[in-house]
Amino acid sequence: MSPAFVESTSFTRHITRLGLEDDLRQLQWRLRESPEAGVLERGTGGLRKIRIGSQGRGIGKRSGARIHYLYVKHAEIIYLLSVYRKSEQSTVSADDKRVLRKLVATLKRAQFHASR
Repeated sequence: MSPAFVESTSFTRHITRLGLEDDLRQLQWRLRESPEAGVLERGTGGLRKIRIGSQGRGIGKRSGARIHYLYVKHAEIIYLLSVYRKSEQSTVSADDKRVLRKLVATLKRAQFHASR
């Protein structure tokens, strides 16, 4: 069974603003095959980070965008939570990690209770 995708409102808004809708679809196919492909982002409680390029603009993964997502294995759900261009932000701050860690914990709790 392949995972379902759930996008946060902020994620959808930013993907659209950045013009990365087609690139996102390609990433979703990739994550269906390998949902743990992204690198674990330390200090976030299980959030993964993966890079995508912008084929329409000729931008590779290294200079492209970063996507943070949470894969909840037992529920087969991938939450797409944030996206940003490398030029906007190179790393996630400690404050941002704290906020993301709380969000991850909330999503995991919700999925745990939903599966009972």
